[in-house]
Amino acid sequence: MLITNVGVLNDWPAAYTPNSGPMDAFILAQLSGDRSRSTLDMVRELRPALRERFPGVEFAFDTGGLISAALNFGLPSPIDIQVEGNKLDVGHAIAEKIRKVVSEVRGTEDVRIQQKIDYPILDIQTDRVKAAALGLTQKEIVTNIVTALNSSINFDPAFWIDEGNGNHYFIGAQYAEPAIQSVETLENVPIRGVQQDRPVLLKNLAAIHRSTGPAEINHVNITRVTDVFANVSGRDVGSVASEIEKRVDREVTPQLPEGYFVRMRGEIGAMRASFLNLGFGLALAVVLIFLVMVAQFRSFLDPFIVMFAVPLGIIGVVAVLLATGTTINIQSVLGVIFMVGIAVSNSILLVDFASRLLAQGLPLRQAVLEASAIRLRPILMTSFAAIIALLPMAVGIGRGTEANAPLARSVVGGLLVSTLLTLFVVPCLTVIFKRRSETGS
Repeated sequence: MLITNVGVLNDWPAAYTPNSGPMDAFILAQLSGDRSRSTLDMVRELRPALRERFPGVEFAFDTGGLISAALNFGLPSPIDIQVEGNKLDVGHAIAEKIRKVVSEVRGTEDVRIQQKIDYPILDIQTDRVKAAALGLTQKEIVTNIVTALNSSINFDPAFWIDEGNGNHYFIGAQYAEPAIQSVETLENVPIRGVQQDRPVLLKNLAAIHRSTGPAEINHVNITRVTDVFANVSGRDVGSVASEIEKRVDREVTPQLPEGYFVRMRGEIGAMRASFLNLGFGLALAVVLIFLVMVAQFRSFLDPFIVMFAVPLGIIGVVAVLLATGTTINIQSVLGVIFMVGIAVSNSILLVDFASRLLAQGLPLRQAVLEASAIRLRPILMTSFAAIIALLPMAVGIGRGTEANAPLARSVVGGLLVSTLLTLFVVPCLTVIFKRRSETGS
């Protein structure tokens, strides 16, 4: 299914589109669920094909899901370099330098400047002396022009309530679209005022000539900004953003005029804050798991052996992310946290049962071997149930799976390695540490 949105509609609907003018358009494509290729593969194929087919047209792709949209705060790309300053032409010149620098960074795609300052406009300069002599104010001239080109709803809204259904409707005066087709027809628009008996044609009050100007003006904290957007492909967003910051600080920042600043926004800012929180959450989870096991086992040695499943799982996470070319992001870190819980539970099954057999009087080596054999099936069932359930998401099968694929790959890779190594490493560590403990005591 394809949904297209071309240009900007009149009145209030214009606020609900990212388009700046008739030169902008976006297409929403819903991919079929039984496709054999991922969204990223299709984007890699479409990007050069569209540029070759339509030279001079600027294309950008947004493949993120709900998580990326939330992290981006609605921005169309994960990296947004903002230039703050009062003059639009100066800010745009700085943004153009940044665009060239960002385009040279490996892994960046669809680098573009959001705001356009060469949008064709009609510059209407009124003769204020003549208008005042005719009893017309600047406000009256502007409202007549806006009514001709748009409608009177923006400055003189009226409402009508349908008694049948109770709905409210805006009512305003508006010219028919065929009425204004050229500058000449605009010059013949009648201008009326409250102090006039007869209307005056616009061409008798103002001079109209073609010019260029900004298509949109954006502000952050009352300061005008110009945005340079960039997508990332083949690298993680963090490393690309760090390289961009270093190059911008070295090549652009020293040349900034007074009163102009450059700052990084987008997903990278949320990622850096989230990574700190997730890192703290991961460390806190490991500590809490250890403390709970200390109280459960009434020993510091058994929880210490159990926690060896965590680094074993991280080995698998790193291996799978490298093998699949997946970057380290919020989803993959969340997958590590999920993996830690399952890997530790498998290790607990083994160490706890071995400790029970030791308490029953079995020799250390025999207790560990018997615990490994008996707990083999539950450990494999637990791990492979999670792996099989997440495998379609990790591979990218189904709608919307690409956004959560890093999470699934982290869990699958961590469980594959931790499960296999836990069955060998944890029993060996149990024998080594408990034998030393018995010898020491």
